[in-house]
Amino acid sequence: MRKLLSKFRRVKFTGGLSQTREQLQKKYRYFQKMLSETNAVRVIMADMEEKLSGDYLFDMHYIRSNSNVLSDKVHTIIGALNEISNETNMSNPLLPPFSKGGEGGFLGGKYSELYNVLKRADSEIQAILNKRREIGNIAKDVEPPIRKGGEEPELSNGMNIAGGKEADLGKVKRPTPLKGHKVLIDSGVIACKGVGAGIAYLVNKVEDLKNFPDGAILIARHISPKSVTVMNKATAIVTDGGIATGYMAVLARDFKVPTILNTKIATKLITSGMEITVDAINGNVYEGRVDEIIELGQKRGNLFKNTHVFKILEEVLKKIVPLNLIYLRVDTFKPELCKTFHDITHFVNELSLDEMFKISNRPDLKGGEAVRLVLKIPLKIYIIDLNGGIETAAKRITTNNICSIPMNAFLKGIMSMKWPGPKPKNATGFASVVANIAIEPSLFRDRGWGKSCALISREYMNFSIRLGYHLSTVEAYAGDNIDLNYIRFHFKGGGASIERRIRRTRLIKEILEKLDFEVDRIGDMLNARITRCERSAIEEKLSILGRLTIYTKQLDMIMFSDVFVDCYLLEFMREYCSMEAKSL
Repeated sequence: MRKLLSKFRRVKFTGGLSQTREQLQKKYRYFQKMLSETNAVRVIMADMEEKLSGDYLFDMHYIRSNSNVLSDKVHTIIGALNEISNETNMSNPLLPPFSKGGEGGFLGGKYSELYNVLKRADSEIQAILNKRREIGNIAKDVEPPIRKGGEEPELSNGMNIAGGKEADLGKVKRPTPLKGHKVLIDSGVIACKGVGAGIAYLVNKVEDLKNFPDGAILIARHISPKSVTVMNKATAIVTDGGIATGYMAVLARDFKVPTILNTKIATKLITSGMEITVDAINGNVYEGRVDEIIELGQKRGNLFKNTHVFKILEEVLKKIVPLNLIYLRVDTFKPELCKTFHDITHFVNELSLDEMFKISNRPDLKGGEAVRLVLKIPLKIYIIDLNGGIETAAKRITTNNICSIPMNAFLKGIMSMKWPGPKPKNATGFASVVANIAIEPSLFRDRGWGKSCALISREYMNFSIRLGYHLSTVEAYAGDNIDLNYIRFHFKGGGASIERRIRRTRLIKEILEKLDFEVDRIGDMLNARITRCERSAIEEKLSILGRLTIYTKQLDMIMFSDVFVDCYLLEFMREYCSMEAKSL
C-alpha cells in the first residue's frame, strides 16, 4: 500500500491559470465596477416601477433621464464583463471598454450580442419617448389628489420636482393599525403594494413549492428564484429577508402580488394553516380576515393611470424591467435570449460571478505574487492580495495580518474546529479510498495534497481549498451594501466510493439548506449560493462554512449507509452551528 501511495505522490500537477497579480487586481476592479453599476441599475428600475403605484407625481424628464442613465450603466456593465473575461474588443484598442464608440455606436467583442440587445431595446425606448411631443409635467394633466385630512401626497420624480426629499423606496409612514384586530407584523419593506387575505403556507425548502395551494399566502425566509412557479397562485408574499430591489421583488411586481419583505420574524410568527390579511399598502400583517383592510385594497385606485405620461412610463418599463432569463439553464441562459435591460444586467452579473469564481481554482502561483499563511493546522494556504486584504508586505503572514472581512470569518470557523475531524472507524473506509485511487488516478492528481489558494480584498474572498481528495471553493462578498453581498460554494470529489461521496454531499446539502442557501446537487458535486444578506449574516454563515469544511473532511470514508446522513446532520446542527443557526 505504501508503494501504491508513493506512486501517486510522484504525480505532478499540471495546467492551471497563469495570472499575474496585476491582472488579477484588474479583474477585481472591473468586478467591483460591475457590482456597483448593477446595484445602481436595480435601484433605478425599482424606483421607476414604484411610480406606477400612483402615489407619486413625475414628468417626462424623469422618464427620459432615467432611461438614458440606465442605458449608459448597462453598457458599462457589459464592458466590465468583457474585461473580467479578458475579452475586451481588441479591434479598436483606442476606445475604452466602457465607451459606446463614435456617434453613439456600440462596440463588439465576445459579448457583441449583448450590445445588440441593448441597442435594440434603447432604440425602442427612444421611439416610445419621441412618438408624441413631450407634454411636460403630469401636473398639467391632473390635479394633485388631496388625502384625508387635507394632507397632500408625497411628490417624487426621482429628481425631486416638488423640492422635497426623495422617497425612500419601500418604506412608508405606517398609520396606527386598526383597533380590534391583532397585528402580527408591523415591520419590513414593501416590494409590491396591495392587499391579500388567505391561508398562510410556510415554505421551508424548495420542495414545499410543489404543494402550494391556489390563493394561499407564501411565507418564507427568502424568496427563491423557483418561487416564480407559484407567484400566479399566491395572494400575497411575506418573508423574513429580502430587499425591494432584488430580482424576486421585481418578479413579484410583475405578477402584481402584494409583497412585504425583510420582516425578520414572519416564519417565526406565522405557521401553515393560519388565516391572515397582508396589508402591503401600510406594511402590516393581521391575524385572521380583516374585511376593512380588504375593502381598502379594492377601493385603492390610481388617479394617474389614464394620463399620457403614465402610459409612456408603462410602455418604457416593458423594455427595461421584465426578466425573461429566470432559470440558469444552459439552453435558456444565452445572450441572444436577452430582451430587456434587466435581462442583460442579470446575464452579465451571473457570468461575471462565474468568471471570478473560477480564478482561484489552481492558479499558477509565481514567486513574489503570493504569500504563505502560517497556521497551526496542516493547511498550505497561499494568498494574493487584490486590494486591502493584507496589512503587511511580508512573504509569510498570520491571521493577525489579514484585513479581509470574509476571509477572517471563514478562518474563524476553521480554527474553531478540532483537526482533522471525523476518522474512519475501521479499515474498510481507507481501503475504499485506495481502491478508488487505483481505479481513478485523477482523484489524487487533481485533488490530493495540493496547495490552497485565496484571492482576497477587504470585502472579497475567493478561496480554493484542497483537503484530502476533494476540492471546495468558497467565494464571498461581505460589505455594508446588502445588495452586493453574497456567498457561493462549490464542493466536489472525495476518495471513497461514489455511494459514500454522494451521501456526504447529501449531508452538506441538507445543512446548507437549513442555513437558507439555494443548493443544486448532482452526485458528488454540489453548488450553493445565498445573496443579499446583511454583512453580519454573511460573516456568520462563512464561519459555519469553515466549520463544515473541516467537519466533512474524510467523512465520506465512514458514510456506510443513509442513516449516517441523519446522524451527522443532527450532530452538526447541535454542536457546530450558532444559536441563530440552530433556530432555523
